[in-house]
Amino acid sequence: MRLILLFALASLLGYGILQVDKLDPDNYVKMYLGNYVVELKVVSFLVLVLLLVMLLYFLLWLFRALWRSPKSMSRWWHRRSRNIAEEQFGAGYLSLIKGDWRRAETQLTKKTKHSHISYVNYLAAARAAAEQGRLSKRDEYLTAAYEAAPEERLAIGLTKARLHQSAGQLEEAEATLADIEQLGVNNPQYTAMSLQLFERKRNWEKVDTLLPAAQKQHALPPEMLSALEEQVTTNQLLTATDKLAAYKSLPRAQRKTSGNIAIYTQALVDNGDHGAAEKAIRGALKNEWSDELIDIYGQLQSEKPAKLLRQAEGWLLARPENAHLNLAAGRLAKQAKSYDLAKEYLQAAITQEQLPAAYSVLGEVYEANSESGKALQLYRVGMQALSGSETVALTAPLKPELIVATEDKQEANS
Repeated sequence: MRLILLFALASLLGYGILQVDKLDPDNYVKMYLGNYVVELKVVSFLVLVLLLVMLLYFLLWLFRALWRSPKSMSRWWHRRSRNIAEEQFGAGYLSLIKGDWRRAETQLTKKTKHSHISYVNYLAAARAAAEQGRLSKRDEYLTAAYEAAPEERLAIGLTKARLHQSAGQLEEAEATLADIEQLGVNNPQYTAMSLQLFERKRNWEKVDTLLPAAQKQHALPPEMLSALEEQVTTNQLLTATDKLAAYKSLPRAQRKTSGNIAIYTQALVDNGDHGAAEKAIRGALKNEWSDELIDIYGQLQSEKPAKLLRQAEGWLLARPENAHLNLAAGRLAKQAKSYDLAKEYLQAAITQEQLPAAYSVLGEVYEANSESGKALQLYRVGMQALSGSETVALTAPLKPELIVATEDKQEANS
């Protein structure tokens, strides 16, 4: 209609321009309306025609506006509601960042039906509910998110699995990840979450299977992937039938980690090759200190235990407060039959850190000196320390000299 009117006006204007040289302002235009005759000067007639056209255009515009008003009002209301929904989402997300879980949940779910990304509102609300411990409400929001956007199954599934993991529901998290496996196989976040889940479940076979994809996708920082690879290798070494052969087949980098060296040296000790174990431990400790290796060193058997003791005493010069090193020195002094020296080192180990093994070895020292009463009491305290009994105050360890003094007093009274 607008084009028709514009075309009519353009045609009239064009005709007027062509006839302008013939136009006489004093001429009249006669219009016959029934029995009436209306005479107008040419200029007045043209003005009237223009006004009538403008009036017609206005009436047509008004009719169109009234005809479309319900739809226009509906669109306006929808835009307003969407703007409010976006404002509520922004406010809710800020509350979520601040840790105001209850307010975040309320704001995120207030105008979800007007949001064009309502599933995002529901996912954020699910986290807010989970942080409050409202797990049933969390699951309701997750279901609502899926119903709002079933095509976003991967994003919803990852969020669901993450919330299950956070709540310690590892079986549910594993089931959710299995459900979206086909969608997430090339997704770094899916791979990272799967790795972390199987690490928590100590399923090292699954971790080993996922590691190549994780490295290709850069799913986790390199240092974390290296740590996982080391844990996998350590587990394989622990479960190997022939640990010595398994250790030698490891990559060079894995043969240098203290954890794997500890498994290897313990296997050497179990096979009776204490000399090779000593050599491996001393070589490893030059590169990296390890209390675990020191514990194995203290249990080595040798025809010349005094030589091993001197090495331990050399390490003690640099680490006199290390309880494990004092325990190792005490064991080697006992093996060398230097019982007074053994008591000194073992008492230091107990004072520095309440190691149950130190009580046990000190008991053996007293028993070797035919002091079975004192030995029995030390064994008892060592067992209490091992079981975490409340009778042993971990913040204030019971010193061996006090045990011995008590036993001597009891013997004197008897």
